[in-house]
Amino acid sequence: MNGVHAIAAERFADRVEAECLTALPLGAYARAEEVRYLFLAASGPYALAHPREAEAPLRAVSGTFPLFSWDEREMAQEWGVRFDALPDARPLRGTAGEMPPAIVAQGAGLMRFVVGPVHAGINEPGRFTFSSGGETIVHLDAQLSYAHRGVERHVEGLGALQAAPLVARICGSCSAARSFAYARALEQLAGIELAREVELARLVLAEFERIYNHLGDLAASAAGAGWGPGFASGMALKERAIRLCRLAGGHRLLFDAIVPGGVGAQTLRERPRIARELADLARDIEAYLTRLFAQSSTVARWQRAGVVSRESAHAFGAVGPAHRASRGEIDVRTFAPYGAYREFAVRIAHASGGDSFGRLRVKRDEIRESLRLIGAALAEIGDAALPDPQPMAVPAGDATAVVEGPRGSEVVALHTGGDGILTRLHVISASYRNWPLVARAMDGNIVPDFPLVNKSFNLCYACADR
Repeated sequence: MNGVHAIAAERFADRVEAECLTALPLGAYARAEEVRYLFLAASGPYALAHPREAEAPLRAVSGTFPLFSWDEREMAQEWGVRFDALPDARPLRGTAGEMPPAIVAQGAGLMRFVVGPVHAGINEPGRFTFSSGGETIVHLDAQLSYAHRGVERHVEGLGALQAAPLVARICGSCSAARSFAYARALEQLAGIELAREVELARLVLAEFERIYNHLGDLAASAAGAGWGPGFASGMALKERAIRLCRLAGGHRLLFDAIVPGGVGAQTLRERPRIARELADLARDIEAYLTRLFAQSSTVARWQRAGVVSRESAHAFGAVGPAHRASRGEIDVRTFAPYGAYREFAVRIAHASGGDSFGRLRVKRDEIRESLRLIGAALAEIGDAALPDPQPMAVPAGDATAVVEGPRGSEVVALHTGGDGILTRLHVISASYRNWPLVARAMDGNIVPDFPLVNKSFNLCYACADR
């Protein structure tokens, strides 16, 4: 990490708010000794910290930058951090089997109804409370944490290397990205550098994960707009991409493909076959993308649905395609490049409308770029042997790493004590960052637009709940 800057209590909130205007805010977390707010600059991540010696409350930052609302609610509930003027003082998660009450709009002619936590599909549980006037949504309150597992507390006391498989399994959809961030944090602590071929292999794995996620998002968004063939074709392509993940990394969801010190033993062992199947998949993906975006009735449903202004995206801390569809410029792969991304010029996809169509256009263009990057990286690796993971001794210390996952920045912050034992792990997923934005994207939309707006983000429950 670029540094931890200790800030006095009386200036802390002001400094955090000022930093939000010059750097990318990542989130915040607490531990017994301190509170940390994390940021990303072009030179890498850094933290503003306030020691918790005095019990005087901190001024909440979420009143100015609502992106910190979940972070501050979580710190208050789970770490006993006291805040002044916390706009939403509800617990973030349920306690004793009871969820906190939903916030609903009040007024003549308004009604409210609830979707979830159990859904008709196979997605995980989440409760969505709608306030509407007729068909128009006035307010949406999203409540997750039904699947909260307490992963961060569970890994405390484990060896940092021992915990790596658990970190990989926090979520299936972004396992490679989170494993990448976790490995980079440990490698930073241990002071080791990886062979170029290993960094290229990690890029290949990360981009395969981006492809299969984006294909699933496009397919689900076609279903949300009522075009069944687009859903069926897209999911078939996603299945082929996931099978390629297994061929490239040893597991359909890329569990343990990226490990501290290197990559898994099954990574890129059948490169000629991978290259052949990738070429076939790329051809069929391009035909699908062309057909999907030429479907005028589907595109018309996406357009102007779930608009997120650039100002709202900034206030709520949008990351990934949700950020770049609202005229955002930041992709961690180019803003603060890491690994093999330091030598590849990634073409960043953008859109300006901030609607569902814009988010899906970004994902379409990112699929094309991921296919190009994988091909280029495989060509660079050639038939070079990939070395075994480097052994490492993890010293006492702390580190933060950030990578660009399919949904945006995936952040891992960790603290270790003697013998490489984890004393604190904090994970900030792109879904955790973007979920509050989904609710705000629905303001002023009609109720039937919720499935297609939600699927244009297509966020994960598991890594947000963790």
